[in-house]
Amino acid sequence: MIFANNFLILFLIIFTQSTLLKSEEKSSISSCTTNEANSLLTDGMQLQANNNTLLAIEEYKKALIKEPNCADAYYELGWSYWKLSDWKEVVKLWSKVISLNPDHDRVKLYIDSAKENLTIINSGKKVNTFRQETPLFSQSLPKDSPIQLTLISRWQSYNKKTEVSLDHYDEDIFSPKSVQFSKSGEQTYIHSLEGFKTIVFNKDGSQKIDIIKHDFRSLKNLSVDSKVIIDRKSNLFPTPKHKQALHFLGKPVESVLSHDGKYLWITYYRRDYDNLGQDSSAVAIVDTKTLKIIRVMFTGPISKYVEVSHDNQFIAISNWGDNTVGIYDIRDKDYKKFKYHQLLVINKKHPLTNLKSDRDKDCGLCVRGLAFSKDNKFLLVSRMKGGGITIFKKENDKFLFFKTVFSIQPGTRDIHFDSQGSFLYTGCNATGTIAKIPFEKLITFLNSKKEPEVFLKDVDLKNIEIVKTFVGLGVRSFKLHPKWNYLFTTSNNGSEVIFLETNTLKVIGRIPVDSYPVGLGISPNGEYLWVTSQGKKSVGGNSVAVFLINEFSSKQIVNDKDKKK
Repeated sequence: MIFANNFLILFLIIFTQSTLLKSEEKSSISSCTTNEANSLLTDGMQLQANNNTLLAIEEYKKALIKEPNCADAYYELGWSYWKLSDWKEVVKLWSKVISLNPDHDRVKLYIDSAKENLTIINSGKKVNTFRQETPLFSQSLPKDSPIQLTLISRWQSYNKKTEVSLDHYDEDIFSPKSVQFSKSGEQTYIHSLEGFKTIVFNKDGSQKIDIIKHDFRSLKNLSVDSKVIIDRKSNLFPTPKHKQALHFLGKPVESVLSHDGKYLWITYYRRDYDNLGQDSSAVAIVDTKTLKIIRVMFTGPISKYVEVSHDNQFIAISNWGDNTVGIYDIRDKDYKKFKYHQLLVINKKHPLTNLKSDRDKDCGLCVRGLAFSKDNKFLLVSRMKGGGITIFKKENDKFLFFKTVFSIQPGTRDIHFDSQGSFLYTGCNATGTIAKIPFEKLITFLNSKKEPEVFLKDVDLKNIEIVKTFVGLGVRSFKLHPKWNYLFTTSNNGSEVIFLETNTLKVIGRIPVDSYPVGLGISPNGEYLWVTSQGKKSVGGNSVAVFLINEFSSKQIVNDKDKKK
């Protein structure tokens, strides 16, 4: 059994992390000093790009015979052993790179993950990365953590014959993607991506309240207001020419509240007919009082994350499909008067011709995460492919390119500020890390640089006081507790929820959850944690877990704002 579980670990790591070489655009091209060694290195890289790993290893070793101190040859050789999941060899080779070139930025982005993987494999532990029917009333470990999570309810569509009344079978749970609480915290919105629905529950998951159907094929859908406005044109996005452009099913992805909780903005991954995500997608605006869709606006192809500025003047939506971010002017209280404001292009638009069938990967820079600074002067955009965080600065109500900063993480997914706006937290799916960044120090440093793209060195990371910690393989969504100094994240590969203390980034607890978790939300009062398990390739998923957060007063960590009260 131990062998079987370790084999599963190896398989998952190979499957999920060996793609890093393909998915991450390097900040510089590997090379050796001598022409002969450089030629062999280039041949090896080409072989590896075609997945000829063993032949690539031979070429890299030949290059090292010609030039024994070529750090980049050791670096690329390490990637080939990464493909083979030979973590001991990866760590040895990349340690050699650092000894030859202490400033080799690329290897430092990945070596910690390689070391962690080596630790996991050497431990011989039984690690159940696939889970279903996680027992209700399971509690997080360790028991002496300042907080404890208890699984109090579940909604799922994989088991009709449940044994506990709080384990609800519901076929509307179909690839649940994300979670959003209402302003009051009394309602929870779950976005069922493949079900084309948003399901509304009460806060503790004991009751299903309503369903918002993202169906515009007829006027019979009661989720759509009778006076709904479906935009037919936009100054930012091309109008789809397909005959179903105005009569489609929308796949809900993420959401955010605006106007003090009056409106719920729900982005659509794509329109149902648009299999390759080539057309402009859409965002639905829902009246949270009536739970009806009142307006549909254009987005770019494959819209993902949506965020509102703290002053409630602008909405930003990241478009995964073409390297853009749409900005919407929402300064008017009347939803009919919301405007398309500006289209931000990250580097350059990703072409929408000759696309591959897997648009989860054929996505250019795969822009996703968004965060407005507390003073609303900056908008940050994460790039899951190619790395870096692109920052825009607002001047005269226009968002202008400021800088792109690299070397914090190879492909940041989610980004969030703390409640004070002092620290930026970032998560990386590829390396399984969470980073904490003093934002003012980062901006001060970037202001001192003339170049548009800034690659941080070790000394820069130290001076800015950026810290990172390995959390678990496949870090997906994370959220900061609204009252206490805790951060909660999902580990997609480990099928668990992990929580950290934000002052030190120390992991203080974890709890299993149905495979494979992606989305996460915390109620405004900090009492409930909801987690969506979407699944992978029709395996696992179709489950929503509800946890009660128990806080132990004697061990609570009070944030700075509460200390002043």
